[in-house]
Amino acid sequence: MQHQAVDGVVVRLWDKGENDRYLSVLTAEHGRILILSKGGRSMRGEQRAVSQLYTYANFEYYRRGNTYILKGGTPHETFYGLSEDLDRFNLAAYLCELTCEWTDEGEEAGEMLRLLLNSLYAVSHGLYPLDMIKGAFEIRAAALSGYAPELDGCARCGERKERELYLDVMNGALLCADCMNTRSKSVSATASVYDDIREADVICPLSSDVCEVMRYVIAASPSKLLSFRFRTEEDLRLFASCAETYVLSHVGHGFETLRFYHAMKDAEKAFQGTKDTKGTKT
Repeated sequence: MQHQAVDGVVVRLWDKGENDRYLSVLTAEHGRILILSKGGRSMRGEQRAVSQLYTYANFEYYRRGNTYILKGGTPHETFYGLSEDLDRFNLAAYLCELTCEWTDEGEEAGEMLRLLLNSLYAVSHGLYPLDMIKGAFEIRAAALSGYAPELDGCARCGERKERELYLDVMNGALLCADCMNTRSKSVSATASVYDDIREADVICPLSSDVCEVMRYVIAASPSKLLSFRFRTEEDLRLFASCAETYVLSHVGHGFETLRFYHAMKDAEKAFQGTKDTKGTKT
């Protein structure tokens, strides 16, 4: 019985019976692999430490028939901070689900693994605003999957320095305001548009600063991916909205984890607004 070992991060879980669970592990060498963790759900199980969602570890396993079975493992990083904040935990779930969408078994995934690990670390430690991390992950993941938008200049006239720019999402092309106005058909979209997305002409407004950040995110080294800043909250909002719309448009469907992430954030804002209103009463 030949044992193998690989570093990877748990991106999905399926419980099996009372004590066991399947782990979907993203690795650099083999893409996603499915490993059965016997006793992984048990509080006293020896494999419990490496059988948790988001855990980055070295997994030792062997093959029995068509099934990989976990023999043991050593955690490298558990991203403990994700469990301390609901928004962080929910965003991590979406990042993992999007990663699963654009990776597969047997396909090398070193760059995607590094992107996911760096992003989970930033989310877990609260290093940057969540929408900033999320948007950067979405644009970079799209680029790694072959869906990078062309942002060097307007696709029609080549203009690059316009203050008012637009992203033609489905064509991955940039348009300046003048060329945008000459289009006979355009449908303005927000990040909430999922249905029949491939039939639509999806246009996202961009500022010149947001466009520059998107160029940076596509080309930056992995260790410097989040080394950018926005001058205004509006630019951050535009960036987050455009990145999400771009990803959902090219994937062609929404994600339950993303809907839940937004729903919880909206509920939190509503609750905070209620508290603030009560606090101003005299």
